[in-house]
Amino acid sequence: MSWVVVCDSGAVQKGVIKRQRLNGEAIGLTRLEDNRVVAFSNTCPHFKGPLTAGKLKDCVIVCPWHFFRFDLLTGEPVGVSDSIMKLRIFPAREKDGEIAINIQGRSNGHD
Repeated sequence: MSWVVVCDSGAVQKGVIKRQRLNGEAIGLTRLEDNRVVAFSNTCPHFKGPLTAGKLKDCVIVCPWHFFRFDLLTGEPVGVSDSIMKLRIFPAREKDGEIAINIQGRSNGHD
């Protein structure tokens, strides 16, 4: 995988969503209560709503347009069975005071 540094570790706070652009793609970053950093597509797979304008509850993000909920660890929709909609989650890592992601990869967790 090719890792790209997107920001300093201190720029991503618990419970706050940070919007970032990388190679033309809008992504969201946040730090979970257990201190893990997650990176995800800013585009809701439902009607392309801006997820970074949504709300966080634990490891779930709620789209501001139609209130679809997605698990930030798996990308799976919450409360919907057999849905084809999945949020794109990017592999993310934190090392030496920096946060890096791989925008080419899709992850169901963290590397």
